[in-house]
Amino acid sequence: MRRTVTVFMLALVTAAALSTAALAKEGGVELSSTPSGTSPGEPWITTLNLIDGTPEMIAQAKPGIQITNLDTGRQIDYSAKPLAKGKGLYTVRVVFPEAGTWAYSVYDGVTGRMYEFPAVEITGPAAAPTVKTPAATAKAPSSAGDGFPVWPLIAGLSAFALASAAAAVIIRRRQLRPSH
Repeated sequence: MRRTVTVFMLALVTAAALSTAALAKEGGVELSSTPSGTSPGEPWITTLNLIDGTPEMIAQAKPGIQITNLDTGRQIDYSAKPLAKGKGLYTVRVVFPEAGTWAYSVYDGVTGRMYEFPAVEITGPAAAPTVKTPAATAKAPSSAGDGFPVWPLIAGLSAFALASAAAAVIIRRRQLRPSH
């Protein structure tokens, strides 16, 4: 019985290690600031940092921020501009055109994943816009597949099942072996 528990625990640790390595390959996005306190028409300029991206991913990334007015459903997309080539740092200038409750999401421009942030209330008098910022013409990536990364979990559970089956076969063979 002790061997079975030991082998089971070893298989569990192996599966966890495999799925953790797969999850670590998932990237992320970090913002340097939030838009709270921003008035309508006033620019919110923030730095976007791509986290844990491979050099290939960072080289082809086209990140940005998409804002959505939760009252009207209006969406505006703002593309980011690179700060340092190959470093994964970008700057974005976002203007909320009117007061209201706005949701904002960041996309990395590679995986199609949207990173959603808590909605903010944009209040105050509308400032006179200094320069009109046109919305980006490129369509923002879809938020489909933004949920839990299932494939690394399936890989880890499959590895666990295989290791458990192999351990059961080994234990069964040792028990059936005649003793001398």
